[in-house]
Amino acid sequence: MSIVQRCVAVSLAILAPLAGQAEDGGPPSSASYPLVVKVGESAAICKTGTILCPAGTAICDDTSIAVGEATGEGLVFRGVKPGATLCSAQANSGQGMRTVYRVTVAP
Repeated sequence: MSIVQRCVAVSLAILAPLAGQAEDGGPPSSASYPLVVKVGESAAICKTGTILCPAGTAICDDTSIAVGEATGEGLVFRGVKPGATLCSAQANSGQGMRTVYRVTVAP
């Protein structure tokens, strides 16, 4: 096996796992996940499969529209009044990046 063939083989071995991530959506990006709830209702984010659970440390840009709360279902975003805001949360373990959600609250 020549040096060129070895370099190609090593490159493929390094890049193959990255190609697999690209197919299945890969790691979370800076894009927000859409969530739609009605006023007074909530969405359990652990059920969405978008975050490592248990999740906590919820932050919402506009808490007059949506708030993060700990419930029996885990962390939820509850709609307060109609509108849209960005909220984020992180796994309680501290692993992984914060996950950003675009929470739209319908009347």
